[in-house]
Amino acid sequence: MLDARGAIHFHPRWVSRPYGHWDELGESMKRRALSIVVPVFNEERRLPALLDRLDAEADAVLVSAELELLEVIVVDDGSDDGTSDILATSARLPGRLRSIRLPAHVGKGAAVRAGAQAARGDRILMTDVDLSTPLEEVVHLSAELDRGVDFAMGSRSLPASDIVVHQPAHRELAGKTFNLLFRLATGLAWRDTQCGFKLFRRTTTRELFELQRVDGFAYDAELCVNADRLGLRVSEVPVRWMNNVDTRVTFFGSSVQMALDLARIAWRARQLKRPGLDETPPREAVGEASAGRKHAVDLDARVAVDDRPELPQP
Repeated sequence: MLDARGAIHFHPRWVSRPYGHWDELGESMKRRALSIVVPVFNEERRLPALLDRLDAEADAVLVSAELELLEVIVVDDGSDDGTSDILATSARLPGRLRSIRLPAHVGKGAAVRAGAQAARGDRILMTDVDLSTPLEEVVHLSAELDRGVDFAMGSRSLPASDIVVHQPAHRELAGKTFNLLFRLATGLAWRDTQCGFKLFRRTTTRELFELQRVDGFAYDAELCVNADRLGLRVSEVPVRWMNNVDTRVTFFGSSVQMALDLARIAWRARQLKRPGLDETPPREAVGEASAGRKHAVDLDARVAVDDRPELPQP
């Protein structure tokens, strides 16, 4: 269903819970704590600009979304350049900059999962280091969570999306082809699962990251499939976006791996829908069941976390 701004709202037919969340009753009376998670790999050139921009602009930008920046979590996916040194010595975002370092280069999906599971804010924003989607767009995604959505994702493929600088034609075609294959393989209607700008309600989406198996660039597609399985409310929101030519995504290698990962995601989703194989707990029990789920990620066993300095609980 499209709203006046062109956002797609997807509500699984089996969801019976009320529209909205009792655990956020009264949230409109206060600003919600926001965790920003940024996955990085060999970003010694672009990372300082991101930290400078967030330090200078984030607080003012987030006021309009009734959000308050609690922390910026930069997840270093095993960089072998000066990325970790920058994080260790940066004076930006005092008291709010946290770093997580994966022991080896695993993939963007693994970095996002580690950051999401370490986040403490009421809401978690995933964004790329180049801010291809400007931070100001969080206003529109946060408005969807205010309406009761659990997970809002920026989209470059809706009529109201504003593409300021396009990708090269071959990359744009590859992205559209992937999303077409996603819709065909899963039967889900979302137009752009791969935009790196997503906002999550932490309390209701934490199980998405416990169920996540894909460590590479196709992790977004897996999150969407699992959101559907869990009966979460998801909204696809048109955003402003501009291509950055300094990308870490290799065209051929990444495309092949993403296609393979998508095939695995679709196969697993179909297997779990067979009678007797669906692991999904009742929606009301998700929070409790997730703590004991056998596939839950042991964050401490996979990453080294720099909790410099200790942050207050939101």
